[in-house]
Amino acid sequence: MLRRTVVAGLLITVAAVPAHAQWAVFDPSNFAQAVLIVQRTQRQYEELMAQYRTILRMAEGLGSLEPYRIPGIGVTRHDVSRWPYGAAWLAGLNSGDATGAAYWATTLPLERPSALPANLTATARRMLERQYATIEVTDSVAMMGGHQVGALRGYHGQLQRAVEDLEADVMNGLERYHEMTAILDKVAAAELLGRRQDTAANQLLSHALEQMLGSSKRLRDTEVATMNMQLTTWRDGRAANDALVRGTGDALRTWRQP
Repeated sequence: MLRRTVVAGLLITVAAVPAHAQWAVFDPSNFAQAVLIVQRTQRQYEELMAQYRTILRMAEGLGSLEPYRIPGIGVTRHDVSRWPYGAAWLAGLNSGDATGAAYWATTLPLERPSALPANLTATARRMLERQYATIEVTDSVAMMGGHQVGALRGYHGQLQRAVEDLEADVMNGLERYHEMTAILDKVAAAELLGRRQDTAANQLLSHALEQMLGSSKRLRDTEVATMNMQLTTWRDGRAANDALVRGTGDALRTWRQP
């Protein structure tokens, strides 16, 4: 009875006293897992440091990058002062000729068919129009191609300056130019410059193709005209010869000395 009274009193006393501390709970499984995480993190850190030290040794063994610096290639330009009669279009080929004024200043003018014969057939009119079309296509292709060449000559300077700036960053010996983010930025810049150069090259190739297509059309029209004349000769040659003979005979028979 006395023992029960003492235990009850202790419980009442503990319940009456406010709690200021808590028992520490220790979970061995959670602690072991935390230790494994720390150990794995430590190993990864040591591996990264080893890779970093390897990269530094490789960079030190590479030495200066100055021997790899490549000078830029200058773009050739026409010497306008040497060619006084073709100077207008040569200047356009150097700097661009958006309106085609420089091209027209150096080409023979094409007369327009303002007065056609009244008895011109529809077939002959279509043939004349297509012959004019060949000349107009050739003029348009030549003007656009010449302007594009001049524009790209000016664009080359901007590309060259950008390449030189990128080269200076690549060759720079300061460590901040060779950090991971800096290297990625330089790779992205190099890719961008490469795409710009590809675009310029594709534009030149497209105008070269247009020149070839214009030349092909002109050559085809010439061959078609030759073939048509040959076919006309085969078809109407005998009748034309007979008519010529009859006309000549009539002229000789009716001719009288004045």
